[in-house]
Amino acid sequence: MSIGDPDPYLPLSGVRVLDLAKLIPGDLATRTLSDLGAEVVKIELPDSGDYLRNIPPMDGPVSFHHLGLNRGKKSVALDLRTREGLATFHALAAKADAIMEVSQPGRFLEMGIDFAQMRRERPELVICSMTGFGQTGPLATLPSHGYSMDALAGTAIVERTADGTEFADSGPTSSISSESGAAAAATATIAALFAARTTGRGAWIDISFWDAAVEMNRASIAYRAARDAPRPNTMTDWSLYAIYRSADNRDVVLCAIEEKFFVNFCKGIDRGDLLQRWANADTEAVDYGDASMRKELQDIFLTATADEWLTRFVAWDVPGGIVQHPDDLANFGHTEARGLLERDWHGTVPNILSPIRWMDTGSRPGSGAKVCSDIGADNEEVFQTWLK
Repeated sequence: MSIGDPDPYLPLSGVRVLDLAKLIPGDLATRTLSDLGAEVVKIELPDSGDYLRNIPPMDGPVSFHHLGLNRGKKSVALDLRTREGLATFHALAAKADAIMEVSQPGRFLEMGIDFAQMRRERPELVICSMTGFGQTGPLATLPSHGYSMDALAGTAIVERTADGTEFADSGPTSSISSESGAAAAATATIAALFAARTTGRGAWIDISFWDAAVEMNRASIAYRAARDAPRPNTMTDWSLYAIYRSADNRDVVLCAIEEKFFVNFCKGIDRGDLLQRWANADTEAVDYGDASMRKELQDIFLTATADEWLTRFVAWDVPGGIVQHPDDLANFGHTEARGLLERDWHGTVPNILSPIRWMDTGSRPGSGAKVCSDIGADNEEVFQTWLK
């Protein structure tokens, strides 16, 4: 099978999902289910739709974010603020296996959509409610965006200067909270769908994107809770888990903290004398190295380019790499070799495929997916197939 052919393995085929989500985290969560074969019907306001469609950067009139996150979905235009729109939604919901939504807690209930009652009437129904800060707690009603969640979760990457504080390197194209929260939402929904099929009992899932980012700080949180002190940070003193500048003025990461990798690295650079500086030779613990080797290793790294060091790491069996910018990845050799891009998918825009890869075929979920329909383009088809 070649990249670009439709993926024949669709484990969620036959699952119907009503998508009330929007923006990056919600759309990524529902895209995951769509990539895996679920029929995802995106409910959008007539005319305006999910405003991710209009968030830059743009490919003409279409957002790159929208192209990447809403592929494979069908669009139904419904105004849930009207009696007719609500009635149609409830009719569709009665045929859905799962409903995924992004809103502030209680917002849909105010509109006349009672998720608790829907679950009582259909215990097998799976509902995934996604919010910035969860259904409970003092921040539950706080409006959220990716960077505001990251900031409050301790995962924002910032640069502080005399003139102020900015997101590092203009910020990533998504946020840690958005990405990790979307993964948690998709995982929980799939698990609940499995339970519904095997036991007849679905679930109402409370996903907080902030929770997902906070959990990534698990070691620091546990240390603080156990010791009532901040987790020690000695990373600036490490030499074997550190960043060095290469001959072409690029940054290279060395991660030779296990003895076998340190041995391989020392052999590769022909510096067997450094082996006696391994601090944990009599144990199986890792050794991050100390500052005493930083200057020596920096001089060594300046003798070759970043690409040469990456080639050496592969040949020497040493964990390391180049500190890349997102702009480097589209034409990176490993990106192409892994089949992550479906070139010229929408004009010149590639389809960035799922990180999941099926070993049997070498294919990935999302391969061959169609671009999401225009707002409301699938009304007639969905009404005929779901409501017949």
